[in-house]
Amino acid sequence: MIKKIIKIIKKKILESKSYSIFILKNNFDFLIKKMFEELNEIMISLQKYKIHKNCYNRYLLIKEVCDLLYHLLLFIIYNNFSFFEIEKEFFRRTKISGEKEKKYR
Repeated sequence: MIKKIIKIIKKKILESKSYSIFILKNNFDFLIKKMFEELNEIMISLQKYKIHKNCYNRYLLIKEVCDLLYHLLLFIIYNNFSFFEIEKEFFRRTKISGEKEKKYR
């Protein structure tokens, strides 16, 4: 599914007025700033959802998660990471505990 989303984003990048191309052309710092902005919006949405667990607040939280995922995927595209590299790292990590993995960074 992630590969499918990446294809959609890459297709949108070809459009000269797309938001994706605007971010990718702007600069790396702008993209990082957007990811932090989305994380902050997730925190706010999560607080609202914790207080009032209803469909609307859940929907808002899901929207913010999608926004963060979108910007993270742009980050992956910007840095030309392959999903093979990412999958390889995930598989490597399944062989050791999180504590050991952090220790050897």
